[in-house]
Amino acid sequence: MAERSAVITHESAVTFGTPPWVTDVTISPRTIPSSCQVLVIGAGITGLSAAMWLARSGHDVTVIERRFGSGASARSGGVILGDTLVGPVPEFIDCHIELRHWVVDEWADCELFWCGCLELARDVSLSRDPIDWQAEGSLRMSGWVGAGVLNPLKLQRALLDRAHRAGAVIVDGVSATELAHDGSRSVVVTNRGDIAARHVVMAVDATARTAGFDPWSDRVITVAIQTAPLSEQALAAIGLKPHQAFYTRDLPLLWGRVMPDRSLLIGRETFGFLRRSSELLGDRFAIATERLISRLHQLHPRLRETKVCRSWGGPIARDADGVPAIVFDPAHRSVLWAGGYGGHGVAQAFRLGRLVAERLNR
Repeated sequence: MAERSAVITHESAVTFGTPPWVTDVTISPRTIPSSCQVLVIGAGITGLSAAMWLARSGHDVTVIERRFGSGASARSGGVILGDTLVGPVPEFIDCHIELRHWVVDEWADCELFWCGCLELARDVSLSRDPIDWQAEGSLRMSGWVGAGVLNPLKLQRALLDRAHRAGAVIVDGVSATELAHDGSRSVVVTNRGDIAARHVVMAVDATARTAGFDPWSDRVITVAIQTAPLSEQALAAIGLKPHQAFYTRDLPLLWGRVMPDRSLLIGRETFGFLRRSSELLGDRFAIATERLISRLHQLHPRLRETKVCRSWGGPIARDADGVPAIVFDPAHRSVLWAGGYGGHGVAQAFRLGRLVAERLNR
C-alpha cells in the first residue's frame, strides 16, 4: 500500500491573458499505464526534451500533462539565448546553439529565425545608432550576441512528436494531485488513477509545488505585451530589424523581439503570486500591464501612439542563483525537480531535459 505524504498544489488558478502562439495539437486519448520506468509530469519543453532523450536511450517513459500548451513554455517570449540570469554557466554553455542544431537537423517547423540579439545598456557614452530609447535612462546598444527566436508552442509540438516517435507514452488531460512512495517506487496519484514509477521527473511550471518541499525560492509572473504590426519605416526608425531580439544587461530589465508580422513583443513587469486571492492577482496583472504599456510608449517617439493588441503573463520559478537545476526531493528519493529558469529559458529548458536524461542514465 502506497504511503501518501505530499500533496501537489497549484498556487494560481488565474489565467493571465492569452499569448500569441497558436498551433493545433490533438493528442489521442489513451489510458494511463499503471506503471512505467520514468514518469515525467509536465509536457513543456523541459519535460518533453527529457522524455525524448530518455526514450531514445531505451527507457519506458510516460508523460502526463494537465492541458497541452497551457503551461509556462507556451507563455514564453520564444527568445533563444545561451546565458542564464547570471551570465554563462558551464552546464548551459552553447545551449542555444544545441537547440538551433536540433531544430535544423530534425526539420522541425518552429518558425526559427537566427538574426541575433541586441544587448542594451543605460550608458549615454554609447552611440545613439542604432538604438536610442528611454527606459529609466537612455538605452543604447552595447553589444550583439548570436541568438534567435522561434514559436515556443511549435517547439513543444515538435518535441511532442519526437518523444512519441521514440516510444514515450504521452497522456493529456491528467492532473497529478499527490506524490507517494511504495517501497523502492514512487506512486503518483492523479485524477485518472495511480501510476507507479522507478523515477519521477517534476517538470512542472511555477504554479505547482508540494506543501512539504519547494525547490524554488522565488515565484513570479512575468508580463508581456504585443503591439500592432509596425511599418518597415517605423521599425527601422527605432533601430530594429525583422526577427531581431533585444534585452537590457542592467536593471530594470526590459526584453523583447520583433515578431514575424513586424509587431513588437516586449516583456518586463513581474509580481509575486503565492498565496494571493484571484481578485488581487487580477488587479496586479492589470496594473503591471498598464505600467508596461506606458513604458512602451515612452521608449521612442515612433512608439507613442502604438496600439497594444494583447497582454499576458507567464509563471517563473527560480532560486536565488537564477540558474536552472536538477533538485532531488528529500522526501522522495526517486523524485527530481527540473527547472529554476532565470532569463530566457527556452534553450535552457531544452538542455535541462537532456541533463535529466543523462542523470537518470547513470
